Amino acid sequence: MSDKTYNVLFICTGNSVRSIIAEAIMNQLAAGRFRGFSAGSHPRGDVHPLTLAMLQDNRHDISSLRSKSWDEFAEHGAPKMDFVF
Repeated sequence: MSDKTYNVLFICTGNSVRSIIAEAIMNQLAAGRFRGFSAGSHPRGDVHPLTLAMLQDNRHDISSLRSKSWDEFAEHGAPKMDFVF
């Protein structure tokens, strides 16, 4: 069995709710096997406050969550993605 950690990118429009939730869940439940990232085609610029509250209430680490453009993952040095949803 491979010890590889697979990178997974979740994409949506604003990167403020759905893809952020997917990133947080992936990083908690599949830690060590998968590493979750998220991005948006037209990022809102901030994560919806209710999203952060819900994730925090469910004991997810929210410290690194931020709304970002998918352009970041096309830059030199960006993590190579194994899966994109």
